[in-house]
Amino acid sequence: MGQRSTLICFLVLSIVSCSTKNNEEYLLGEWYNESVRVDIDALDGQIDSVFSVPAGKWEEILQIKPINTTYKPDGTFESIYYNLDGSVLQKTSGKWELKKDSLYFTEQGQTTGYLFQWQEGKGLFEGYLDWDTDGQEDDFYSGVQIKKVD
Repeated sequence: MGQRSTLICFLVLSIVSCSTKNNEEYLLGEWYNESVRVDIDALDGQIDSVFSVPAGKWEEILQIKPINTTYKPDGTFESIYYNLDGSVLQKTSGKWELKKDSLYFTEQGQTTGYLFQWQEGKGLFEGYLDWDTDGQEDDFYSGVQIKKVD
């Protein structure tokens, strides 16, 4: 391999290693919801119904402010739900764990897993859960959260 090829190879490897960052580093900090879509009873391939809150419609459709969630380095999280007037509606908390591209939340003894993908300041969270509380984790959840910049 010539000197020029070696230099190009080194530059490519440097760029790749510099741009590769642990998803955990992306996850830590404060986030707020942008949008959500849930396909009800989607696991068998036939969607029963769709619950959708597109970007920019959170407050109009849900009548609350976007949920603020903080992911802490100790593996805990807290989500705060605000009324439209800014008062706290409720708080939830639990533990989070990231394994490769899968993010697991545990609240009140219940663990739910999501695929987590970093998308330039936003995170895509996708997975099956029991949204309609019918006892089946067959509802496909796809939500986008935006990371707050300090």
